[in-house]
Amino acid sequence: MNDRRSFYFLWVSQMMANAGDVLYIVGLIQLVYLSSGSVLTLTLIPLTITFSRLIGSFLTPLLLHRFPLRRILLFSMFGKIVVLSAVFLLKDEAILWILLLVSIIAFLDGWAAPIRQAMLPEFVGKAALPKANSLVAMSDNTVNLASWPIGAFFVTQFNGGLLLLVTIALYIIGWLLTYGINSIVYVRKEIPSLKEQLTGGWRYSFSEKSIRNVLILDMLTAFAGAVWISAILYVYVDEVLGKNEAWWGYINAFYSGGFIIGGYLFTKLLKVSGQQMIVVGCFVTSFLTVWFIYPQVAAIALVISLFLGIVGQLQLIAQLTILQTHTETEQLGHVFSVQSVLVMGAFGIATFLFGWVAETYGITIAFYVSAFITLGTGFFSIMQKKTLDYA
Repeated sequence: MNDRRSFYFLWVSQMMANAGDVLYIVGLIQLVYLSSGSVLTLTLIPLTITFSRLIGSFLTPLLLHRFPLRRILLFSMFGKIVVLSAVFLLKDEAILWILLLVSIIAFLDGWAAPIRQAMLPEFVGKAALPKANSLVAMSDNTVNLASWPIGAFFVTQFNGGLLLLVTIALYIIGWLLTYGINSIVYVRKEIPSLKEQLTGGWRYSFSEKSIRNVLILDMLTAFAGAVWISAILYVYVDEVLGKNEAWWGYINAFYSGGFIIGGYLFTKLLKVSGQQMIVVGCFVTSFLTVWFIYPQVAAIALVISLFLGIVGQLQLIAQLTILQTHTETEQLGHVFSVQSVLVMGAFGIATFLFGWVAETYGITIAFYVSAFITLGTGFFSIMQKKTLDYA
């Protein structure tokens, strides 16, 4: 199947949804902080989102056996519109209600991510997948990079409540655009047992060497990448760079900019094998992570962040493309459900561990641990060379 019209509708609708996801978090953070005045309360928001997305992704296979992919995406987006409207109406209520509603939105997001990744190969064909993945990655990161400052401007000039309304409008646009996507139906003679629905994708994923190895790489990459969480970078800016909070934002901006450049460069490096891109990405990232600990001047930390974003994006797109091209069409949703659970689980565990390492042994040791894991990931990629290339 090659349906470029559906691809463009999917691409733009998800851009609207992604922009809304960032903006509503910015608005919610301001509203919650103004009402509670507690930083600890704010940390409950990302924790709630991560845990709820993980559950949503784990349960996605139950939907894949019953509904066309477009219908699942439509229901997810419509549900987010309804629930976010409830958040707007109850924004002055107790934080418990807000967190409950946020968890529902994140749960619905847990469906959307695997579905989008499963749709892409169907609409563009495997030959055009690298370019399509590159385009989607660039747009996702551009939207992310632009949405944070736009959201910050809104909350300073107006208020978080207005930002929630803007987000609802973006969700509605994305939901309407989703109707332009052609439906994908996987024909099944009968619906498997509940156990088979929840575990079948896991068995398939780990029985195929290429898929299993990419999932291991995704987990290791997510684990090592947890060192770049905001809390650790915030301390890094203060203790290592000796700069004010603004530099925290600069580092994030340069890193996101690197992701955009990396997405563009991927289309120019299609002749490079996926395995080579992953190996180089791991080794360069490990080296840059160590260098990041000892920048001669603060400006070098920004340049390092830019290049970390570039090589990180190249590696992630390569891993995604390998996963898509080695997966049977009817298993795409199941495999990306497994990937989402593993990546979020690894990141959540690593976030706690890196926070403990940084608190107990210092920021420097935390970055060394990340660099060591990334280096090990590179060696793993070398050993699994035969299974890590585009099919």
